[in-house]
Amino acid sequence: MRYKVLILFVFLYAFTFASSQKDSVALENDYVKVMRQSSIGFSEDNSIFDTRIIVALSNTKIEFNHFQKNLKRGDVSVYQSTERYKIIEGDFFEISIKSNHPKVKSPETWIEPLKNKVIYENNEFRIFEERLDPGDTRELHSHSQRLVVRLNEVQLTDPRFHPNGTPGGGIQVPNSVKFAEPITHVVKNLSKIPLFNIIIEFKTQQK
Repeated sequence: MRYKVLILFVFLYAFTFASSQKDSVALENDYVKVMRQSSIGFSEDNSIFDTRIIVALSNTKIEFNHFQKNLKRGDVSVYQSTERYKIIEGDFFEISIKSNHPKVKSPETWIEPLKNKVIYENNEFRIFEERLDPGDTRELHSHSQRLVVRLNEVQLTDPRFHPNGTPGGGIQVPNSVKFAEPITHVVKNLSKIPLFNIIIEFKTQQK
């Protein structure tokens, strides 16, 4: 009887853990896996996942190499596949780059975007703060495939086509992620607060 109870307990625990992990997946495709307030853990094969990126949505504490790192909303911390860390508390996204992802797609022409701040860069991708003041415009520029972490609720438009935006269009929903395809466009911030996104943009030969 006790043996059966133990088996049932193990089964329920495994089911609950698997369900919570599934519920924590904010986005997954061939390039990235994004968790919300959860980690894929270090039992995963390092051949599947490479660099891991923490983007804080609130005050977040991370333990790494016996030291504690404190992040505030919008801060980013980057770890290699072999580096172990523990998130003590906070609301965050964990973005894991897949090692054998497909070739990165890029626009036909490349125009470097201005008014952004690069905060991390390696041979595969760069991370930058995408900021734009209220009413300001970022002139014609390009992006390759990228993950967008939205932090402020603002409305964006391409003023070449919709100077005043469209009803409900271009809304940046806070605390959400989107995997975006290559584009060359113009962006205007129609809102009264600044745009603030964290962008993880894959590099191509054009960059």
